[in-house]
Amino acid sequence: MKNLIYILISILLLSVVGCSSNQQVTSSTFAFTEEKEKDLQKVAYQSLSNSIKKEIIDEEQGKVSGFKSGSELEVFNNINSNTIDIKDTQTILVNFTTKEKSKFKSINVYLEKNGEKVLGFLTENK
Repeated sequence: MKNLIYILISILLLSVVGCSSNQQVTSSTFAFTEEKEKDLQKVAYQSLSNSIKKEIIDEEQGKVSGFKSGSELEVFNNINSNTIDIKDTQTILVNFTTKEKSKFKSINVYLEKNGEKVLGFLTENK
């Protein structure tokens, strides 16, 4: 009987913890071949201005992952110089590491989930 009570309490706690939500960031798992990752890195890197490209250590070392923001996330679009909110949009994130003396901590480029179109980018200041 005592074990049954512990089991029920454990299930109750897990369901409460499992139902709590953080609306900031969620991520889906994407699996990419090495060749596809290189293609995504190239698309992301080529979308950046020359001044931002100079801040990146190595264009072929961008970390590629799936990303979906659960809250408002405005990214800058180079094409029309506007921002776009990618809230609840499944994207591919390519995160580039910056040089030690860079003014940026990181440079993130957001692609559509098929990886063919750049939605925009964000830089994080140090």
